[in-house]
Amino acid sequence: MEDAAQSRVRDLEQLVSELRHDLRGAVSPAVLIADRLRQNNDPAVQRSGKTIGVVVDRVLAILEATCQAVPPRGAGQPGPVIGAGSRQR
Repeated sequence: MEDAAQSRVRDLEQLVSELRHDLRGAVSPAVLIADRLRQNNDPAVQRSGKTIGVVVDRVLAILEATCQAVPPRGAGQPGPVIGAGSRQR
């Protein structure tokens, strides 16, 4: 039974890792677009770029916060155990 639980935890850790990676990739174009909009001469367009930037920063902060619950696996480091308490990276 313990092996099944450990396998489930590893599967969930892998899922979180993949989601985190995919979401970072998905917001990358928004970062580039926000930067370009902020360089525009039109103040309304600049504000739109700032708004997009704020939202993207919030998404990235949420993704970073998931690293506290499920730290990314590093080379040679064992995977985290969900529910084992907070761990510093």
